[in-house]
Amino acid sequence: MTGYDSLAREEIEATITRAGFEQLYPEAVSVEITDSFGRKLGECRAVASSDGEPTGDYEIRIARRLFEGDDDDTWRDTVRHEVAHAYVLDTVGSHAQPHGDEWKAAARRAGADPVARCEGDETVDATYVLACPNGCFERGYLQRTDRVKQPWQYTCDGCGTQPISYDVGERPVDPDPGTCYMASLPWRTRSDRDDGDDRHSSARYLLACSNGCTTWPYQRRTKRIKNPWLYSCPECEETLLSCDIDDHPIDLAPGRCHVASIPWQEPRLVHACPNGCFSVGHGQHTDESRHPERYRCEECGTQTVVYPADDRPESLDPGTNYVD
Repeated sequence: MTGYDSLAREEIEATITRAGFEQLYPEAVSVEITDSFGRKLGECRAVASSDGEPTGDYEIRIARRLFEGDDDDTWRDTVRHEVAHAYVLDTVGSHAQPHGDEWKAAARRAGADPVARCEGDETVDATYVLACPNGCFERGYLQRTDRVKQPWQYTCDGCGTQPISYDVGERPVDPDPGTCYMASLPWRTRSDRDDGDDRHSSARYLLACSNGCTTWPYQRRTKRIKNPWLYSCPECEETLLSCDIDDHPIDLAPGRCHVASIPWQEPRLVHACPNGCFSVGHGQHTDESRHPERYRCEECGTQTVVYPADDRPESLDPGTNYVD
């Protein structure tokens, strides 16, 4: 057994124990580390006998490339993901939906992200999710496809409701059908995409791509105008910029606020997790940055911090405001 096989085997046994999958015996689950996957991360299949009858054994295969970087979280999550499949096959049977309610419940018990990470027919490490707000389906995507950028153009096959899209791990509470909740996009609805906040000729500002892909006019100095570096072009992925209505975006640097009446061009303060899970730059204070002790990192649960963008402290004490 190779080193990677041993790591996966240890994680399989730990997952079965942690999740309380008492009906699934560790010795019934074999593991193979493979180079044969393209974009697929892993798979689980029931092992059949020579006459096609189920044997009660399962084979989990994991892409070798997942072990070759420094990110242990990805291969561990993939192993847990596949162990959850083995448990569902063992307890529910092959008729269970691959990423249905039974699997989601098992994935949560296993400590895996309960998102069906697929694009087309292949499993990938999802970044975005397209889902029915009524729970009929949930599908992960690696790239910002038209489906996740414009969910209002589609309907759920099960209930006819317009789906929603959002960043993995950031499913909104009580979402509105047909809404895009992805943080990096400068719109949420069809009207946002088509019109910014202005449908007339009175716009004073632009949110734009420096490559000339598109522009959105705004009447007010909204969060998007004040903090354009938080968003990226849905066409070319370039960080957006903001400017006055008479400026020419293609002549301006991306990721900056070029509005003459706003006293900053780049982030002046950073709201972040002291453990490095996330960091978000802002031009001015928000409630999160004024009171970081009130907020916790969604990934690790640590109190957040805020510090000047150009003067990050060497050590960060949770819950500390280093700006005021």
